[in-house]
Amino acid sequence: MDGTSGQINQGITKLNLITKNTEGKAFIYFYYAGHGLPDEVTKESYIIPVDVSGSSLNSALKLKDIYLKLTEFPCKRVTVFLDACFTGGARNVGLLTSRGVKIKPKEELLKGNLIIFTSSSGDQSSLSYKDKQHGMFTYFLLKRLQETKGEISYYELAKYVKENVSLESILVNSKEQNSETIISPDLQNIWMDFKLK
Repeated sequence: MDGTSGQINQGITKLNLITKNTEGKAFIYFYYAGHGLPDEVTKESYIIPVDVSGSSLNSALKLKDIYLKLTEFPCKRVTVFLDACFTGGARNVGLLTSRGVKIKPKEELLKGNLIIFTSSSGDQSSLSYKDKQHGMFTYFLLKRLQETKGEISYYELAKYVKENVSLESILVNSKEQNSETIISPDLQNIWMDFKLK
């Protein structure tokens, strides 16, 4: 589904209310594939819903605010899968053509039980896997989840996605792409054994 700003905000608010009303027992999953841009002045990262123009970030959603909303109330875990571009280099390019995460969240912004799987690291681009009609990251993420029916540890999933995306991106797109896993300080020493299901 191509989410509008209002739809994405409603979804985030609903997840926020679920965590608020489950007394710390909720497991929250947030997946976003699409465009993102950095603010040219502040370098803050924004996701760009389908009804928002890249020329104005007024209705865009600040990534930091999404993380804060998802972790506002205690919960077992918040898992974010982020296949988006924050380099600003893909403004005039289609959704499946270039996705990369250049500006990663600052560590102090991450709180609570938050784990983020990103499509690439540093200033790399994350190009599509055209034959599979997905982004490279999304294809291998979904492939592994389907193969294991979700019975996989976070570490095993991160390792599988990173290894396959890194190699296949070179073979298919002739570019390096290394997915990254970003862990909030509260989970630094314990996240690897978490099971997705």
